[in-house]
Order: sequence, then C-alpha cells, then structure tokens
Amino acid sequence: MKKLLTVLCIIALLFAVTACSTKPAAEETPIVNPVNLSFSLLDGEDELDLEDFEEIQDDPFIAEEGSSVLEATQLYCMSHDISISVDSSKGYITEIAGLTEGDYSEMTGWVFTVNGEMGMLSAEEQLVEEGDKIAWEFIDFSAIAW
Repeated sequence: MKKLLTVLCIIALLFAVTACSTKPAAEETPIVNPVNLSFSLLDGEDELDLEDFEEIQDDPFIAEEGSSVLEATQLYCMSHDISISVDSSKGYITEIAGLTEGDYSEMTGWVFTVNGEMGMLSAEEQLVEEGDKIAWEFIDFSAIAW
C-alpha cells in the first residue's frame, strides 16, 4: 500500500511539474514575399465619444503577398499587441483595441477601406497589394444614408 501511494504521489508530482513548465515560444514564420502596406485605425464618427481610443494613422508594416485584408489586419494587431476578435463563422472583425461592435448602440461596428475605397468583397476575400493603405473605422451604421 505504501508503494502504491508513493507511485501515485510521484505521478501527481510529474503532472504538476509538466503543467507548470513553460513551452518555448513558437518560431515566427518569416515573410517570404513581402508587400509594404500602411495601417490606420480610426474613429469614423464624431458623435461617438470613444473613451481611451487612440487613432493610428498610416503606420507602415509588411505582410505576406497574397494575404487578405483580414489576415494583414490580424498580423498588424498581433505584432503591435492590439486586441482583435473575429467572428469566424461570418469572417469579419467584431473587436479591435477594445471597441466591440454594438458597444455604443446596436448599429456600431468596424468597417474597412483599402486606399480610401470601400470594397465589394469582405475583408476575408479582399487581397492586399503592394502599397495598399488599409484603414478600419469604428462607425454608427444608423448614421449612414444608404
């Protein structure tokens, strides 16, 4: 009985040590075919009082050629320690930098432009090209005259 208790204690200790160990950081995948882009994060609506929100204007960064706007945005946010959430079932961004769709009203959320123009494709489908300027704006959709 004493041997069984000793073996169980050793196994429990091994599990505890293994659970507390740190895993080495995953190696970053190098960008093989880089494209130069710029990234902006904007408060698109003056009537929304976005607390503690800091705009980003035309910050240069590099992404992989053939990346989508969504992938490039995720890369930028991860490399700059900016929170981001994506609704994977719908393929769009629901939160960036702590601002979540619906925070200020049912109709607030994120929209993107590439080179100042809204695209006809989703961020998941729109591919980036050399020199593209990606901008995300937090807006109130109810204020837009459709």
